[in-house]
Amino acid sequence: MTVVDPVPIEVGRPMVLLRLGYRRPSQVPAKVSGLIEEVMEQGRARLAPKAVHREVAVEAPAADRVILGTTLHVTSRSVHERFARCRTAFVFAATIGPALEEWGQELLDAEELTRALLVDAFGSAAATALGMKIEELASRSFRERGLHATKRYAPGYGDWDLADQAPLLSLLDAGRIGIKLTEDHLMLPAKSISGVVGGAPDGEPSAAGSTDS
Repeated sequence: MTVVDPVPIEVGRPMVLLRLGYRRPSQVPAKVSGLIEEVMEQGRARLAPKAVHREVAVEAPAADRVILGTTLHVTSRSVHERFARCRTAFVFAATIGPALEEWGQELLDAEELTRALLVDAFGSAAATALGMKIEELASRSFRERGLHATKRYAPGYGDWDLADQAPLLSLLDAGRIGIKLTEDHLMLPAKSISGVVGGAPDGEPSAAGSTDS
């Protein structure tokens, strides 16, 4: 088990603009552009990106079953398609921390709706950047051993039951980085991510997965 604190991430303006629905900088009104810069500057100071990960063995005893480690038993055809050829898997959970979300809620309470929307977009961009960094870590680890990294896949994707967040986070003891689950199996802080990246022998194809839900 490895805890990475902090996880170095870069949250660029283009990522935030995409979250807001802008394809080109020229589409952003001047007033909003200034607010985006302000929110990004203040938002960066509130980021506390951290992650916990571990590597586990993969077993695929049936066409709709995969066992990750010894405790995470998954019933899902899509998970089987992605990981049946894998020898090992990189299981992780990560979060940008609660401070940004708390700031966004304060802005909502103060009825500063535009700023709150921008904070949420910045947080989503930060979570995306965090996911990309975690996939980088997994890919580097597998490449050193001649393995090919699959795309990240997680509970809630495809037919993988969201309820499997609970055993996945338990496998990682994700509470140590401040991640908790609601009764509906949603992670708190809200800008948190989890998932699995498989390590398959080079040259063996594996099904593509989504990196974001």
